[in-house]
This record gives sequence, C-alpha cells and structure tokens, in this order.
Amino acid sequence: MNKKVLTLLTAALATIAIAACSENLDGGKSCPLLCPEQAVTLADTTIDAVIADTTVAGLPPIGSEGYLMLASHGDTLETRAIVRFDTLPQTYTKTSLDSTIVKLDSAILVVPIVKPDSLKRPAAPITIEVYNVDTTGSDTVTSVIAGLFRPDRFLGSKTFAPESLLDTLQVPISTDSVLSREIGGTKLRVGFRVRSSIGIDLRVGTTHVGQAVTLRMVASKDTASRPVIVSPLSTTPADASFLSDPLSDYTIVLKGGTTTPNTILAVGGVPARRVFLRFVLPSRIVDSTTIVRASLLLTQVPNRRLAQHDSVFVYPLAVLAAPVVTDVASLLQFVGPSGQFQLDSVSIAPGDSGVRSFEIVGLVRTWKAQTATVSPRTLALRSGAEGQLPAELDFFSTRAPASVRPRLRITYVTKSSSGLP
Repeated sequence: MNKKVLTLLTAALATIAIAACSENLDGGKSCPLLCPEQAVTLADTTIDAVIADTTVAGLPPIGSEGYLMLASHGDTLETRAIVRFDTLPQTYTKTSLDSTIVKLDSAILVVPIVKPDSLKRPAAPITIEVYNVDTTGSDTVTSVIAGLFRPDRFLGSKTFAPESLLDTLQVPISTDSVLSREIGGTKLRVGFRVRSSIGIDLRVGTTHVGQAVTLRMVASKDTASRPVIVSPLSTTPADASFLSDPLSDYTIVLKGGTTTPNTILAVGGVPARRVFLRFVLPSRIVDSTTIVRASLLLTQVPNRRLAQHDSVFVYPLAVLAAPVVTDVASLLQFVGPSGQFQLDSVSIAPGDSGVRSFEIVGLVRTWKAQTATVSPRTLALRSGAEGQLPAELDFFSTRAPASVRPRLRITYVTKSSSGLP
C-alpha cells in the first residue's frame, strides 16, 4: 500500500469516527481520542418569556430620519419633505474674485433620491412641486405646515418620467423668490410635495446620511463664474444646535397616520414605530446551561393598507441604555447597530402572515451570570425603512390570545462539554 492510499484511508476512518460520535453526542470508550467521555444532552423548550412589550410611535425623532419620506397615496397617506436654507450667501466667485449677487440666472434644487427598484418603478410620471414654507409659526406642526402649500407660495415644479428616476432629480424654482431672500438676508425654507396618478413613494437624501438636497444658484452666464452651492442649515431653535441641526431637513405627515391597538406590536409604518420587549428566563437555563440557539417567535398579522407586497427588513437590536433609564421611548433611542451580538434581520412583506423567527442567541448568551439589574433582558425591533417608507409590519402582542403571543424557543446543552465548539 503506497503512502497516498494510506493517508486517504486514515482520513476516511477518522471521518467515520467523528460522524459516529457527533450523531450520538455521546462519548465513551469507543471514542477515546475523538470524543469526550461525557454524555451531552440537547434540550429544546418554548416558553412565554416575554413579560412586557409595547409599541412606541414617532421614532426616530423628527429630523433624525435616514431619508425623507415623500409619499402620496390619496386619502390613505400624504407626507411632505421640508428643507431649511436659513443662510444664503450674498456673493459668488468670478475669475477668482468675489462679486455681489445682484441677479440670478437660475436656481435649482438638486434632490438626491434612492433609485427605485427596476421591478417597482412607478408606472406613471410623477411631479415634484416646491413651495415657500417659511413662517413665523412653527413649521414642524402639521396644522401650520399644511396651510403653506398654496398657490401664492408656489416656487416651481417639474414632471419626471418613470425611467428618469435615477439617483438625482433637479427641480428649478423661482429666481425672483430666491434673490429677494438672498438680498434681504432672510431664510429660504422649501416644502416638497409629490403628485402622481398612482400611489408614489420617494426616499430623499438628508443631512443625516450626508447626501442632502442642495440649492444650486448661478448668478451669471459668464463661464468664468462659479455656481453657488448651498447646503441645508437650520438656525432655530437659536443657541441650541442639538435641536436646530436635525431640523435642517425633516418629514411631515399631513394625513394617513395610524394608531396601534394594544394587542398588536407594530414596526415601521406612519408615523414610524419601534417595539420594545422585556424577557424573564429561568436562571436554570440562562446560568446553568450552554445555550445553542434562541429564537424569538412572533406571529405576524397581515397589514394590507399600503405596500403589502414590498418586503422590508425587521432588525432585532440590543437596548444599550443604562438600567437607570426606565422610560420606554428613551430606551428605544439607545439601541445597538444592526448585526451586533450576531442578531439577524428578517425580510418580511406587510401583507404576509404566520410565525416569524428572529435569532437572538448572541444577545441571550450575554445574560449568563448577569443579574437583570446589571444586564436587562430587553430587545428592540425596528424597520430597516423606518421613516423612509410607509410599510408597517404587525405582530400579536402579549395581550393577544395565548396561542399567538410572543414566545422564546431555546435549545441548550444540559451538561457542559469541552467537545462542543
């Protein structure tokens, strides 16, 4: 027998031995080198571990959206996007020298958008309208902002064919209106409205993600002059940048906001919602076993109000707030990034139904040998498109009938073993 054949035979015998021991999960004298001399038992249990759950609407807070949601679905849903240009430059550069702006050749709003999926591209043209929404009232209040989208405040519009919806749209607006505010040193605050013969959703870039709407002004046709590019800026509330900065651009919901009954846990939707869950697990499982798998089981309720077939990701997230924080809305603003503790997202269509499983073993393992005071047994759920698209995922809560309430399925090893990875 040559050396090559001997090597292959040895490898084959080793593989058979490992397979035999792995299948039985039971060591002994027959596997003295490859398996531990210790029985390993896998146990599987499904328990009502969720003791508290709730839905909180209005998260993320206004101005913290990843993208602005510009939507029009008739009486079902209507949202507007607001962008503030509270400081307008009064000079432009021509042949390396600064000159005072006394006229404008053009004023264009450059609007970055998320390119629609080729399979979900609008079936009809869309029109984007722009209005002057500067006011002495509070332009973050729906009742105030709704009254500012009227003919005497119209700044401009442009219609786009479906195939032209790529990554950037350009909407020309009134040069006279922009010039008067630039010369007068007053604010330019614009409101966007989308129209179409069909329901439409657009995701518009924000300062939050670094691809915001900009104002491009050309003060002279002379090729030696440079365009003036203005980025969003909010100066109010004054002397409170942590409040004013987020208001450089934001979304307002004019109609279509929904509420959530206490028998339902809602993720996403309008206004955007997050879910908070608190668990209680037996210490004999958390502290005295090796947890192999932990799955949060939620029963989905079909939601067919909007975009029922458009799948979105639902992310389970660790709550990172200190134990002294008890307000649920505050807790849901201190969550870890997606993927932390190996928490897996699940892609779900709003109109679907059935049991959905979220793998959270990486988080559950962190609770071992930790008291609930030090390491609260909590979890958050959020939509990957929250504040950007109207899709809402609904699940039964702990106040629903017992058969559809949230549950936790855990697989664990009842006896520690060095033979397991």
